[in-house]
Amino acid sequence: MDDLLQHFIVEAHELIQQATDDLLALERNPQAAAPMDSAFRAVHTLKGSVGLFDFAPMGIALHAAEDLLGALREKRAGIDSHVIDSLLACIGQAERWVAGIEQTGDLPPDAAEEGYRLARALRSQLDEDPAQAADAVPQADLGWIEELMAQGPDWAALRAQDRPLVAIRYTPRADCFFAGDDPMALLRSVPDLMAVRLSPRDPWPPAAEIDPFSCNLRIEAISGAELDRVKAIFRFVPDQVTLREIARTAQEPASGMVLASGAAGVAMGAAGGAGARMLRVDASRIDRLADLVGEMVIAKNALAHLAGQFDDGLDRKRISQGLLASQAAIERLVAELHGAVMDVRMMPMRDIFRRFPRAVRDLAGQLDRAIDFSMEGEEVEADKAVVEGLFEPLLHILRNAVGHGAEPESLRLEAGKPVRTRIVLRAYRDGDRVRVEVEDDGRGIDPAAIREAALQRGIALADDLDRMSDADALDLIFAPGFSTASEVTDLSGRGVGMDAVRSAVERLGGQVSVRSRPGQGTTIRLSLPLTIVMTKVMAVRLGRELYGIPLDGILETAFVPASRVLPIRDAEAFVWRDRTLPLVRLADLLGIQPPGEDPQRLKVIVMAAGDDLVGVAVDGFAERMDVLMRPMTGILAGMPGVMGTTLLGNGSVLMILDIPELIG
Repeated sequence: MDDLLQHFIVEAHELIQQATDDLLALERNPQAAAPMDSAFRAVHTLKGSVGLFDFAPMGIALHAAEDLLGALREKRAGIDSHVIDSLLACIGQAERWVAGIEQTGDLPPDAAEEGYRLARALRSQLDEDPAQAADAVPQADLGWIEELMAQGPDWAALRAQDRPLVAIRYTPRADCFFAGDDPMALLRSVPDLMAVRLSPRDPWPPAAEIDPFSCNLRIEAISGAELDRVKAIFRFVPDQVTLREIARTAQEPASGMVLASGAAGVAMGAAGGAGARMLRVDASRIDRLADLVGEMVIAKNALAHLAGQFDDGLDRKRISQGLLASQAAIERLVAELHGAVMDVRMMPMRDIFRRFPRAVRDLAGQLDRAIDFSMEGEEVEADKAVVEGLFEPLLHILRNAVGHGAEPESLRLEAGKPVRTRIVLRAYRDGDRVRVEVEDDGRGIDPAAIREAALQRGIALADDLDRMSDADALDLIFAPGFSTASEVTDLSGRGVGMDAVRSAVERLGGQVSVRSRPGQGTTIRLSLPLTIVMTKVMAVRLGRELYGIPLDGILETAFVPASRVLPIRDAEAFVWRDRTLPLVRLADLLGIQPPGEDPQRLKVIVMAAGDDLVGVAVDGFAERMDVLMRPMTGILAGMPGVMGTTLLGNGSVLMILDIPELIG
């Protein structure tokens, strides 16, 4: 993909999201000046960037949106829900266009019709003639090119050239000097200049009133260089530049020029498929990586020095000491390098959270539901793959919260609830895991209705349903095929495709659970690894086998005399730091026959299991290690109690256990 187009796509996504955030804030507080100014700047900048490419329909729609926002700023139009709807519709279509450009490099065939329709809808809010939308892209203002060419060289001498010329109109911002721009330096950088004209953007004031720090120039030029070379010069000021590619034909006089890409603007090569994966990283994190690589080079040189000493006949003891020191240094550097790489991959939940307010608003409007939507923990960071993989599951859960959890206003008033249904999306860190919850105070899920729906759809047998606790019954909403039951019956809880949500979360190495109380609300909780690349585990022995337990949940390892293990009904407990903790045996959790008689002293891992502490008895403690964990796939993807696997140095497979899930 062309570098300039790729930069445009990245910037366009950010500007679209910024405009969306500002419009939603403006809807909540129409008098707020900051979101109004920010939305105008975002749309204005996006429109300027679009002007560098052959995306005229997008420019038409954004030009109309900019005009409407300008009228709102100047109080020439009032802000109401219809105005916000029109602007959000334009921004939403721009988002879809950018996604299409990212895939194919061009707009879809129906873009022209859609762009004109959006422009008419936006301009109708200004009580203007909708036909003005057709002039949103300056098609008639091309006389400056002919005027410039009339003052140029003998164009007839250039007729034999195959490549087209490029006409440039650069209107620097008045405050461009404060932004670090040097218009004349940019002009001098344009290769193969053939004609240049400077003029004032606005009439010059009296000499005594001229502000030397304000730029009042309009620069027009013609270059014989390739279009891509000219665009590269102005890549940092795209909203201030108009480029026109001019083609000549052998039959026409030299002064007869044709816009090669029409009046819409310059043409770009196709992207040729999906865009490359990109990740924006803070410069300090890259600097940290560079420092660590430098230290790794030093450690490598130290090993080379030791190897040379070995060849020189240095005694084995000094060689051994040197190797141990080098191994310790390399182990430290690898651990720090691992942490630095993880930091590079970390991104805040904000990057996906901010996409949900508009989706919730649109769905609430369609269903006529009054929703009070809020978000918490947007600054919580997780691995890029985890954050991006959460978008679809969370969107589905939020849709269900609005469509199935939120009651109509009349029913909420009858139940003594506030008129607006409260929906909260939150994220928080829990050790080396990140928890994401969607909580609402809606109608909740009725376990009896779940059982009835499951029975009707053949998801479970009647005897099994009778023996199920309410919590187990609620978990049936994640069963495949349950969504149809929730639509056919009058089930007022979740269920529409929640099996897909669980599958998506499990592919990320996470788990999903549900808590609900009829009439009071529902909480869907996702628990995911902080990173799906590397994790710290402690290996434990059970017989002759090794298993891994994530280190983040382990508080302490302890030796407990068998005499201090107390039987409590069918379970066991022990006293740890003046607290009585339940004791579970890993062999029992895994359904494995104990290897022999109980030892006199139990090796116990004290760890967190939800909000409580528990002791897990194992046969032995092994080493702590950083491992590359892979989630379970295929038919083993749904195996309970197993987070993933990794390969050990001897080639054997280490299973990494989820102890809280095994305990239940």
